[in-house]
Amino acid sequence: MDITVSELAKVAGVSRMTFYRHYKNVYDLLSVNLQQIMSEVPSYESLETKDYETAIVRYLQFINQHSEFINMLLRAQQQKLLHENIAAVMQSLMTAKHQSLPFNGHEMQYYIAYHSSGYASVIVDWISNGRQDSYEQIAAFLYKNISL
Repeated sequence: MDITVSELAKVAGVSRMTFYRHYKNVYDLLSVNLQQIMSEVPSYESLETKDYETAIVRYLQFINQHSEFINMLLRAQQQKLLHENIAAVMQSLMTAKHQSLPFNGHEMQYYIAYHSSGYASVIVDWISNGRQDSYEQIAAFLYKNISL
């Protein structure tokens, strides 16, 4: 089900004209808000832990704190936008974890892109299916795959 500008304007208590003064369309609003939320994601370097599994749990908890907005993204059929942003976070974690692997620059780039995209797919699937597994279960699964 798509979200309409009329619905958003009504919830926000503004007119459609006011909405369009600030945003091109619903997707522009969602994208701007997602960028704002993702800018608050702590970097791996700033986490109080250097344990990768615990870091993944922290990232999943952060995502859950914004579950209302994330559900709105899914309702607006914006899984790709969510996936791209989660992949970027996982990419930073993968980069920190795998600096010692024997890949040249391009190989490392491909390795990280391949794995971070897969991890993001798992996380989006987890969210889309109502977070039936705990943070710890998903983190343990992802960590097993990072460790391979």
